[in-house]
Amino acid sequence: MPTAIGKLLGRRIRRIRQEKNLTLKQIESKVGVSATHISEIERGKTSPTIGALEKIASALDVPPSHLIDVPPVAKLESRHRADLPSLLMREGAIRLQSVTNRDASSEMSIFFATIDGSGVVDPVAGHRGEEFCYVLEGFLEVSVSGQPHVLRRGDSIHFKASQSHHIRNLSPEPVRTLWAVRPKLFV
Repeated sequence: MPTAIGKLLGRRIRRIRQEKNLTLKQIESKVGVSATHISEIERGKTSPTIGALEKIASALDVPPSHLIDVPPVAKLESRHRADLPSLLMREGAIRLQSVTNRDASSEMSIFFATIDGSGVVDPVAGHRGEEFCYVLEGFLEVSVSGQPHVLRRGDSIHFKASQSHHIRNLSPEPVRTLWAVRPKLFV
């Protein structure tokens, strides 16, 4: 009988494998465990041995503990807007203000991004994880895999970050956005 922990472990293994664009056969060749057995683990139908779990973690390039449990945030922390750390990019045309603690063991980053009028964020070929953007003020174009999406105040977009993406402000006024990105950025 599969347990809730076994299902959670399986889902986590599948999510990481898919984020890294690895097939079951590719994991099989790295691990020496059949693709069928790995599929059963991912579906929570069977539990891996400690040895198989170590091999799967190695093939996924993560520590075995990452598959079993996400460490808790070190301490509860509240932040005041005036105390948010800022990072300026492109000679100050882009300002990022981290809402989350970069030292915490969280799996994601949340930050405000302000892009000056007609500003552009360099195109990104893609990376593992996912991104979410909510427009607070202004007009923003987010192109994902070459398809542009125009966002206005109150609009949002959520996409797999493995797709190429490009961001630009469509107006002469600054655009203010809230982003959530996984895995964590060190902003």
